[in-house]
This record gives sequence, structure tokens and C-alpha cells, in this order.
Amino acid sequence: MSVLTSMPYHHAVHRVSRWCSWYTREVDAQVAAGRRDELASDLYEHAIWADESGTTPRAVARAILSRALRGAPADLSWRHAQRRQVALADPTGFRQHRVEGAVSALVLVVASAVMGWGLFVLTRIALSVIGEQIRPGSATALTIASFTALAVGGLVLLSRRRTRVLGALVMVLASFGLVHFGLFQLYSLSATVGALTFTMPGWGLASNSLIAGLGLFFTAA
Repeated sequence: MSVLTSMPYHHAVHRVSRWCSWYTREVDAQVAAGRRDELASDLYEHAIWADESGTTPRAVARAILSRALRGAPADLSWRHAQRRQVALADPTGFRQHRVEGAVSALVLVVASAVMGWGLFVLTRIALSVIGEQIRPGSATALTIASFTALAVGGLVLLSRRRTRVLGALVMVLASFGLVHFGLFQLYSLSATVGALTFTMPGWGLASNSLIAGLGLFFTAA
């Protein structure tokens, strides 16, 4: 079997190509395309050499991945140099892009916190079921599990540029459900939440404000 048509070779090429696509993003389009073409040519020549020398496809795949790993620092250095050229050529656009990147990172952090809250509540529910404090499969527990799964999906959508808007809308719904039903469930499971509900005059206003704030945050994102 030719190395060019072997599955190990194609899997290795796919992984290395994905890495190349990642570190060439947000640089000059022509420079990035040239870098990807150079990699594709290099991988093709490697496969031709392997066929001529009798190297097995698995050995070629290991060599390709190993070389990509060793060359990662150089790739990142190349990316940094290219990004610097972009910044020098268009400082205003570069700053705007950096701000957009920071906002996107903040959105992911907040979405992760919402998802983490859902997982925390589910953990408390599981411990209470084990301790026989509540019955398993309650409607509230299933609702929280559904909203947590929704938050996971929203986080995945937010991590991709093309689906970011959809992810933000999903997180609006997930944040509402997890805060509202999560606090409702913890009212019966947590002495702290129960005490705060009765002793803190603005508890209801604070929780509703948090829900509204998260909704506005993800809508604006």
C-alpha cells in the first residue's frame, strides 16, 4: 500500500494541517496560504520519499507528528512575527481585533462559570440522593440537568466564530434556568442558601438582577 493512500498518513496530515490552520489564523491571508501550501508540499514529498525508501505508513505518521511537535515553538514564533507585522501595518485594526478577542475570552469565562454552577448544583443533588435526603429523579433535578447540558452546548457554540451568536442565545436561556432552578433546589439542600433567603432582604432582587444581568451580557455578546 502506498503511503499516500494509507489511513495513518492521512490522519497525521489531518492533525498537522489543523495545527497549521490554527497558527496561521489572523495573519495576512496570502502569507497564511503560502505557509499552508508549503506544508502540504512538504508532507507530499515526505510520503513520496517514504514509498521509495520502503518506510511503513505508521512510521511516516509518527515522524510527521513528531516533527510537528518539535517544530511547534518555531511555528508560534513565526505567528508572533507575522502578527507583529499586521499590527505595524494597521495598528487601529489590530487593537480593535485584540479587544474583540478579549471580549470573546470574557464571554467564554462567564459561560464556563454558568456551566460550572450547574455542575455544582448537580453534584449537591447527587450527594443528597446518596444521603437519602431527596428522592432521585425529581422534576427540578432533571430540569437543572437539562439546562446544564444546554450550557455545555452553548459553551461549545461560543467557542466557534461561526456559531457564536447562536451560542450566546443558548446561554441566555441556560443562565436563566440554572440560576433560577439552581437556587430553588439549593434552598432545600443548603442551609446557607436557606438562611440567606430569609435573612437577606434583597435576596430575591439580587437573584433576579443576576439573571437579568447574565441575559443582557450574553445578548450583547
